[in-house]
Amino acid sequence: MAIQITPGPTVGELTLTWDPHNDDPRGYLDRATKDGRLESALTALGASTIEALETTGDLGQITQATASIQRELERRMRAMVVQLRDHEGKSWGDIAMLLYDDPSKRSSARGVYNAGVRQMGLGHLAVAEDDDATDDQAQQN
Repeated sequence: MAIQITPGPTVGELTLTWDPHNDDPRGYLDRATKDGRLESALTALGASTIEALETTGDLGQITQATASIQRELERRMRAMVVQLRDHEGKSWGDIAMLLYDDPSKRSSARGVYNAGVRQMGLGHLAVAEDDDATDDQAQQN
């Protein structure tokens, strides 16, 4: 990973460093930092309770920013699952473990894969979400 997060001299400080040409060629990180979405999403992540976020007076804005970042990450995660399955040959159980820390959630992993192939315009690669015949034994052949 080329993006670096370096702890600062005191607790609660850090430096986020990336190369805009190699690590963020489409400018997603740049925009997310400049428009405050990353800051808002991290505020939501670090909040002790949702009620604590209400005291900021910006709950709507924090929600919108968090949803925006989540959608981008969801799209990326789906594409990574397609890559893991189709190019690296990972089994559904392996992918389920990566996604859910539970290898038995193979059907859910296939659902993420199917969403990924649809978003990539590769719907013809979709698999039945309850079809264990395409699972680990197929990867072993």
